[in-house]
Amino acid sequence: MVRRQRPDRDVISLLKAARKNQPRKVLRNVLAEYLPARLAEMLAQQTGCESTMADLSDEKIARIGETLTRWRVTPSGTEGYRTAEVTAGGIDTDELSSKTFETRTVPGLHFIGEVVDVTGWLGGYNFQWAWASGWCCGQAV
Repeated sequence: MVRRQRPDRDVISLLKAARKNQPRKVLRNVLAEYLPARLAEMLAQQTGCESTMADLSDEKIARIGETLTRWRVTPSGTEGYRTAEVTAGGIDTDELSSKTFETRTVPGLHFIGEVVDVTGWLGGYNFQWAWASGWCCGQAV
């Protein structure tokens, strides 16, 4: 089972702990405990580390930690709205009344459905959110 970790974890401490507790494990397998396996493999290749954790010096761990901490994802493109299934982002729910969907800053202004930053699984959950938030808002106005 892959354990997902918060992004604010100290990568260097994790790697040093792995070196101490799992010295025979290779970096990609250690990273795969925290990341999807293919991503862990790609990051291990990017750092040039295919050896066991026991073979990693403090300096090498620091370089790997720096590489992982500063790693950036750059989208190569999009297929556009034609194939989009869910959009993300929108009005922050903290800015809205949970009962009326009225904004806290502009009385009388309401937001519902996909313009609100709520994302559900595929399979009708987003439709259900749109309909339910609209119904709740409608009851309030």
